[in-house]
Amino acid sequence: MLWQVLMVVLGLAPVLIVVGLVYWKKYRLEADERREALTTELRRLPGASLQAARDELVDRQMERVLSALILGMAVVQTILSRRVAPDFSTWSWFDTILLCVVLGSGIYYGRLIMAEMPKSRRLRQAIRAEQATAQEIAVSLAGDNHIFHDIQAEGFNIDHVVITPAGVFAIETKSRMKPPAGNGAAGAKVQYDGKQLRFPSWTETEPIEQASRQAKWLSTYLKNSTGESYPVIPVLALPGWFVVDSVGPSGGAVRVVNPKNVRRLFLPDRAPALDTQAIQRAAFQLGKLVQAPTL
Repeated sequence: MLWQVLMVVLGLAPVLIVVGLVYWKKYRLEADERREALTTELRRLPGASLQAARDELVDRQMERVLSALILGMAVVQTILSRRVAPDFSTWSWFDTILLCVVLGSGIYYGRLIMAEMPKSRRLRQAIRAEQATAQEIAVSLAGDNHIFHDIQAEGFNIDHVVITPAGVFAIETKSRMKPPAGNGAAGAKVQYDGKQLRFPSWTETEPIEQASRQAKWLSTYLKNSTGESYPVIPVLALPGWFVVDSVGPSGGAVRVVNPKNVRRLFLPDRAPALDTQAIQRAAFQLGKLVQAPTL
C-alpha cells in the first residue's frame, strides 16, 4: 500500500514541480517594485492582436502542464506494471532512469513556463497600454473624425489610426515600466530629440523607427487604394510618461506623446489638410483592414 502511494506521488511529481516553479517565478515577478505607468481608468477597448498572442501563450503553457502530467502518469503505470507479477522485482537501474525522466520532465516543462512568464506579463501590460491610448484618443475626438484600432497590415499591425482634418495619424503604443516609487517626478520623464528616447536609465530608438515604418506603409496603402496622397503622421504613444520633446512639430518627425495630451495634435488650430470627402475615402479603405473575423 505504501509503495502504491509512493508511486502516485512520483506520478504527480512533474506537476508538483511545475506548480512550485511557476509560483516561485510569479512571486519573483510580483516582487518587482516598478510601477505600472497607466493612470487611465480602462474600459473595454481594442488590443485584439496582443490579446490573441497572450491567449496562445497561455494555451501553450497549459499544454506543457498536461504533457508533464501525462508523462508522469505513464511512467507510474510502467513502474507499477512491472510489479504486478508474483515475483516482486527489486529496484533496478531502469527504474532509476524512469524516476529521472519523471523529475526531469517536471523541471523541463516548469522552466519552459517560467521563461515565458515575463513575456506574458509584457503582453498584458502592452494590452492595457493600447487600451489606455485608444480610450484617451476617443475622448479627444469629436465631429468629422475617425479612429480605427488594430489595423492588420502586411505581417504586422498598427495599433491605432486616427483621421481628422489635420491628416492621418498612424499610432504605435509602447508600454514601459516606471522606476520604483520615491524617485520623484523626474523618474517618469522621457526625453525625445527626434532620433531617440532617453528614459531615466536606458535609451531606445526602435519604437521611433517602427512608428515611421508603419506610417510609410499606411501612406502607400492609401495612395494605392484611393489614388490620393495623404499626409500620414507617425505617432508614438507612451501612456503614463511625461514627454519632454525638444523637436516640436517638425516635418516628417515621429511625434512622441502621452495619449492624455493629443488634442492639439489631432485637432490643431490651423487650416485643415483634409476635407470631408477625403476623410470619408480614407476611412472607407481603412475599414477594410479592421473587419473582425467571422466565427
